[in-house]
Amino acid sequence: MTLRTPAAIVAIVLMLSAVSVVAADTATSFAEDQYYILSLGPLAAEVDSIRTTAQTAGFSVIAYDGNIPQAFRAGLESPLDGANSVLSDERLLLVDGDRLFLRQIGEQFTFTVRRSETAYELVVDPHEDLPISDVLGTVLGILQPLGILGNEANVDIQAYAKDDLKGPAAPSDAAMESTLYGLRVARDWFAHAAAKQLELIGLRVEVVAEMVPDASLEATFEPYVVEDAIGLIKFSLPIDQLLPLARSAAVAYLRPPYRPSIP
Repeated sequence: MTLRTPAAIVAIVLMLSAVSVVAADTATSFAEDQYYILSLGPLAAEVDSIRTTAQTAGFSVIAYDGNIPQAFRAGLESPLDGANSVLSDERLLLVDGDRLFLRQIGEQFTFTVRRSETAYELVVDPHEDLPISDVLGTVLGILQPLGILGNEANVDIQAYAKDDLKGPAAPSDAAMESTLYGLRVARDWFAHAAAKQLELIGLRVEVVAEMVPDASLEATFEPYVVEDAIGLIKFSLPIDQLLPLARSAAVAYLRPPYRPSIP
């Protein structure tokens, strides 16, 4: 169900008793052993405006200029050396071009806002069993003043098991390695990338597309091309574009780059 009124935040909270949680044991609680993804729709404000508001609200910020990050800790005016110095801060906003990633770590749950294929999504990672209405009421109350919530929000919630070592299978229409699909739906993009040895720069991941012979790459993906060889194209690809690229008719298979092993 999609809401398209200025009062979307209020309507979501009021309608939570009717929310259907896919693959969860209950429709009224977030379970500690699962994490959840909820579509938020497009941002209400521009990324630069959200960055300014978030910094004022006490978020540390990592901003990328191409491949070069600049990090600012909440309360300090001067930039710090390297993005890793603030990547684990409790309140973090990462800006990579026209994309943003916002995360807040709390005692009871962690939530993340990040780009999806078409708009933005909310990831809720509960640290204990919690009522859905309490969690989303708190989260949405934080997001609205930052300019993240627009007039559209989807109240369908997808649930994923935290202890699923194999991870969810990629959709049948997406020709891609499972680690890449696992990254796309991971509760923590950075932790997943580190565990699977995927190369991240900001909100982009290094991937290689094995191309269909004589096929042409869609123009929408051309800005992310790093190298183009016969039959192979290497990308620095926004994570949210993994599924669209894997579903492209020109792509036979999407995978991480092969890296030489050390004996």
